[in-house]
Amino acid sequence: MREEKSSTGRLNSTKPPKYFLEIAHLISNLYPNARKIVEVGVGRSPYTAIQLKSLLPGAEIIVTDVDRRVVRELARWNLNSVLDDISNPNLEIYENADLIYSIRPPFELIPKLASLGKRIGADVLIIPLSEDAYLSALSEEWRMIQRDGLIAYLLKRC
Repeated sequence: MREEKSSTGRLNSTKPPKYFLEIAHLISNLYPNARKIVEVGVGRSPYTAIQLKSLLPGAEIIVTDVDRRVVRELARWNLNSVLDDISNPNLEIYENADLIYSIRPPFELIPKLASLGKRIGADVLIIPLSEDAYLSALSEEWRMIQRDGLIAYLLKRC
């Protein structure tokens, strides 16, 4: 399925890719009573966070990225976007989060996400590319979730 693109070449925000909507539905089903959810490394694909805002209107949805330009762009979309580097996270951003999630994170960031989740007391959800077979080597703490062709890995808070 091809997505419509704007004249700038970016995806049309009025028709977000189905993949990101499926992730939002998975999260809203797993965390229907969430008060705070943080996406790490949102990049220029805020579709899941935008959908979560409507699916979970009572939850605070925050998106983070290391790129200042991305953070400024996403603020224009009425998203609570924050500059942060998961390698040296600002813990205040994540405090009281029910869930920290990341879509297609680089493998080297997964231990940092797990560590942050444990420090904060939040669950961590990783949505990899389907070809990221290396995730099958994650520790037993991670639970694989498969729904409607979507694969995710969940680390529950201790």
